Amino acid sequence: MGHSTPSSGPAPLSAPERPPTASPPPKAVGAARAKTPFGAMALLTMLVLLVHGYHPFADDGALYVAGIKKLLHPSLYQTDAVFVTSHVRVSVFAHLAALLVRSTHLPLPILLLIFHLLSIFLFLLGSWKVAANIFPAAQSRWGALLLAAACFTLPVAGTSLFLMDPYVTARSFSTPFGLFALAATLDGAWKEAALWLALAASMDFLMAGYMGIFLLMLILAQRGKWRAMAVAAGAGLALCSTIFCATLHPRIDLPASQAALSRSYFFLSMWKWYEYPGLLLPLLLLWVGVQRTRGRGAAGQLSAAALATGGCASLVSLCFVHRSGSLLLARLQVLRSFHPIYLAGLVLVGGLLGQRIGAYALRRPGPRAILYPALLYSAVLAAMFAGQRLTYPASNHIEWPGMPPRNPWQQAFLWVRANTPKNSVFALDADYVLEPGEDAQGFRATAERSMLADWVKDGGIACISRAAQAPWQRQAKATHNLDRATDAERSARLLPLGATWILLRTPDATAFLCPYDNGTVKVCRLGIR
Repeated sequence: MGHSTPSSGPAPLSAPERPPTASPPPKAVGAARAKTPFGAMALLTMLVLLVHGYHPFADDGALYVAGIKKLLHPSLYQTDAVFVTSHVRVSVFAHLAALLVRSTHLPLPILLLIFHLLSIFLFLLGSWKVAANIFPAAQSRWGALLLAAACFTLPVAGTSLFLMDPYVTARSFSTPFGLFALAATLDGAWKEAALWLALAASMDFLMAGYMGIFLLMLILAQRGKWRAMAVAAGAGLALCSTIFCATLHPRIDLPASQAALSRSYFFLSMWKWYEYPGLLLPLLLLWVGVQRTRGRGAAGQLSAAALATGGCASLVSLCFVHRSGSLLLARLQVLRSFHPIYLAGLVLVGGLLGQRIGAYALRRPGPRAILYPALLYSAVLAAMFAGQRLTYPASNHIEWPGMPPRNPWQQAFLWVRANTPKNSVFALDADYVLEPGEDAQGFRATAERSMLADWVKDGGIACISRAAQAPWQRQAKATHNLDRATDAERSARLLPLGATWILLRTPDATAFLCPYDNGTVKVCRLGIR
């Protein structure tokens, strides 16, 4: 998986019997000597946008957009502020975005698109920098860069994470900053690595923490301290074992426990069958890489660090993260430590692929030397494009600012924003983001109205915010199976919680007054016939 470093030249003629001495790899491998193709990265940024799409108000992107809007307009989300501001308190991202909107007077949708394009460029730049510190050959660095662009939205096993998101969140910048920290660590620039890691932590503390653990393992591997790596992994297992024993019998009726149990991706036993290979195959490939390189060179050291980190996380999850065990460990989401492993693995695989393509081109020059790699990368791009279309089938592939939405749920959300009082409180079924064609589009971010807590996204907030747990449990219970309830049951559940409007699917039976119905979704006045 690695490359031999260039020799320092032939032995002196006067002493041919002298054996060559080992020398550290020259700085030609480092990023300082590798020309950075900024122009090509700008073109690849646009290609990434076109292939992987852009959905600023979907999934976690909607959570951050609502938080930014709350900072810009404090009068919004009065009754559900805890679900909007909880993640804002632990990241500078929303505050930075709100500051830029105020200072530049740019509309928020325009700024979000700029942020997204910038995050793509930084991700590609970070991938190049890491590759430049591993591979001396230009074709290897290009292979890593092209594979990073092609796999931008690659799912990270069953962790509910993409490598990078097709929307803007704090991870959009913590991930590139983590790559810069990784590149600096490979180059031996410890202060620079610490700075980039601190910047990543200011955006997303949890993901930066797992990157920090990975970098610690890498530093130990660089120094050949294999016993220290084993001791560090053993200490992590011992710590998790202690936490497991201390919190072995959680009270399942507590809101915190119910919030954790609602996250299927926390628990290996709840993963889909096709998600397990995403955990096992990287470890197997890393093991092969370590065996081939014997843990030497930048590629071997990176493989060893990734294998140690991923193996330890897998053991912790397998042994100590169960639905009947410690839910504190579940909330730490230990398998999300595979995110930096995927980042490193993508660069390693891309670099090796570029090396093989370069060798093939030397052996068989001609049109095929270009055609075959082009077909390979085109196949990967086509697969990722198809994956994004299957993930967001009812939405525009690129949701440009100001473009009328194709998604009927978003159309209803926009009607709500334009035609209902700002202090309105809406109720939607607790699982509304899982409805076919809803595409996980966030109500609050688009409608700019308060809503009772849902099971899916607000449950994630309740996992990290103690203040959100009790209202989440109460409100998610009230909105459970709302689409199947009678009007009397809806009124009895929702009116005491302050709801004034309700969103239902068009086929759902109701006698409430519904001033809007687009054939998929209808907006109804709660309690008014």
